[in-house]
Amino acid sequence: MIPRVRPRSANVGDALRYLFGPGDDGEHHDQRLVGAWEAATVRGICDLQPQKSNGVWSVAQLAGLLEQPVLAGNNPPRKPVWHCSLHNHAEDPVLTDAQWGQVAADFLDGVGLAPVGDPAAVRWVAVRHAADHVHLVVTLVRQDGRNRWIRYDFRRSQTAARAIESRLGLRAGGPARTPAGTGHG
Repeated sequence: MIPRVRPRSANVGDALRYLFGPGDDGEHHDQRLVGAWEAATVRGICDLQPQKSNGVWSVAQLAGLLEQPVLAGNNPPRKPVWHCSLHNHAEDPVLTDAQWGQVAADFLDGVGLAPVGDPAAVRWVAVRHAADHVHLVVTLVRQDGRNRWIRYDFRRSQTAARAIESRLGLRAGGPARTPAGTGHG
């Protein structure tokens, strides 16, 4: 499993519009949510799924839900959106949506962003639009209003990915892909 942590950004809606859009080369197909923060999944993930209107996904409601803690937070980060994709190797079996949802939750727990069982953890979603990977979009303000400062997210991502590979019997991945010049470590 190869994690790819992207540069942090300021607008969760932009990240969601990209993921639910056609992609850079028209490669995004059958976009769907496969995981979300713990409290959101109580009602069911289907309630969060953006709907299409005139052939375009409407992500405003989902973006608003993800942004609520950021807007209510005390001095939120300037760039509160953390985005990471998780890729399987070509030799790995194709995971189901439910498996990817569990991988996303386990990964964010392992990275330290959304500990399992913490009802005040950050809000996040996992978006799938291909057989071999998912994208995680996380807002970095906890639901109790505190900022979630993450250090060494690339290193933590690598460790979390290795644990998931071992548990699921997947091929061990290489180092996390890191965007050039971000200074994350």
